[in-house]
Amino acid sequence: MKADLHIHTTESDGTWHPQEIGVEAKARGISIIAVTDHDTVAAIPAALRYAPEGVEVVPGIEISTSVGSTEEVHILGYWINQEHPSLKEYITTMREYRIHRAQRIIARLNKQGIMISFDDVLRHTPREVVSRSHIATAMQRAGYVKTKHQAFEEWIGAGRPAYVPRPKMHPEEAIELIIACQGVPVLAHPGLLGDLSLVHRLARSPLVGMEVVHSSHTPQQVAYFQELAQELKLLPSGGSDCHGPGGKDAFFLGEYTIPISWVEALRERKQA
Repeated sequence: MKADLHIHTTESDGTWHPQEIGVEAKARGISIIAVTDHDTVAAIPAALRYAPEGVEVVPGIEISTSVGSTEEVHILGYWINQEHPSLKEYITTMREYRIHRAQRIIARLNKQGIMISFDDVLRHTPREVVSRSHIATAMQRAGYVKTKHQAFEEWIGAGRPAYVPRPKMHPEEAIELIIACQGVPVLAHPGLLGDLSLVHRLARSPLVGMEVVHSSHTPQQVAYFQELAQELKLLPSGGSDCHGPGGKDAFFLGEYTIPISWVEALRERKQA
């Protein structure tokens, strides 16, 4: 038995619908999955309802935070209370921020001769989250780029002509929000951080765990982060960060899994 605690759906920037993800996980021998869409929990009811026998769905979220002007830090929340007022307020605020940001990005693209509209983007967007990934899809469909990766590299990634930063909370605030919502906070993909001293800093907060296994981590990084987690008294976690076939990243479901014992250790830290 194995688990994958980092999966996205069409409710954020994934390509699998919530009702599909459990079936796909079972086909790959995965018995526990966490649905961790960006800044939304909209996928969880359907993922729970349509999960096949033998697959447990952990309600989750991935919260985008930042340190300074450039360092982006993602915090995962497992077993989160989807109905908590603080979580609902956060999701509503972020939805509005994302819409405003998308409109500004599109305006900048238009000035550069890339004539897509907000309506074009909405055709590829779930009701909950409007992301740069959806803008990249619209650009690709309109023939301005060959791939979504090209859209980020040339136009909408950080430092590119149409990039617009998005307001984010500090990682410690995200950790406190997850705990307030009875969840278990875990640092996502530390291997993508530019400054690893952040891991030590966050270990002094109520952070519970850290992703050791991740699709971006090399075998050497997995070994390093497992040792670091033990040193900092953080529980190990992990997952594929799968966005589905044709998603913004490579397709990894079933390739980056963790033992069930890791999940149970995290479950024991669930807030009452």
